[in-house]
Amino acid sequence: MSRDEKPDGLEADIYEQLTAARNYLRTVDDFYARAAAEHNTTLEHYQVLLAVHCLGETALPLRVLAEHLVRDRTATGQLCKRMQQAGLLDLTYESNSHRPQLLVSLSGRGKEVLHAITEDGLRNRDRYLTSLPPDKRLYLAEAVRFSWLDGLEDQTATGQSRVTGH
Repeated sequence: MSRDEKPDGLEADIYEQLTAARNYLRTVDDFYARAAAEHNTTLEHYQVLLAVHCLGETALPLRVLAEHLVRDRTATGQLCKRMQQAGLLDLTYESNSHRPQLLVSLSGRGKEVLHAITEDGLRNRDRYLTSLPPDKRLYLAEAVRFSWLDGLEDQTATGQSRVTGH
């Protein structure tokens, strides 16, 4: 589709809802980024803390964390070492039969920071949502649901995209 052509009908609704969902999620990310800054950390650090917590609070192999974050292992290792220096993570090595493996876990401070940022982010998200008129809240909920779930069963069964029909 060229830039001058505009989608119509169902396609216009799909693009409108995808755009609304992406904008909402960026807004929510911004709440967490500001909350992280208030706790002297970054959104990237928060995402690491969240991933380590959700993937298992016990020692998580660095390679698993890197795969989850869709990051290079070396860059993830460097980030984790900086976070260890900040007191957010504990890093240990576990030996196996081939080579030592770097394991990542939340420190006590990391758990506190994760909890505080999450609480602040949720509070700001709730404040934002309650400031919107009910119809806008409903539209955002529908757009997010649609962008993630709607048509998933149909696409899986037919192997077709709802937008392109291919």
